[in-house]
Amino acid sequence: MKWDELKQQGSRHYKTGGVEPIDLYRDAGAFRAFALCSIIKYAHRNFGSGLDENPVSEKDMEKIIHYAGLLIASCSGSYPVKGE
Repeated sequence: MKWDELKQQGSRHYKTGGVEPIDLYRDAGAFRAFALCSIIKYAHRNFGSGLDENPVSEKDMEKIIHYAGLLIASCSGSYPVKGE
């Protein structure tokens, strides 16, 4: 998938203004750091005490995959999707 296709999968509340924050980060050269920090944030939510009692958040794992795909697409032009 290309950057624009992946970006459309993001949350709608980021698409309400004139410029999406993710485009601002990319244009400013800060997207790589933003994506990596987001991946760490969503992964960290699933660590800590009580791992056995708390299931892994599927929503957080999907966000990790989304940001990783955007990061790959921002570096290589596209993100290979299974079946393409």
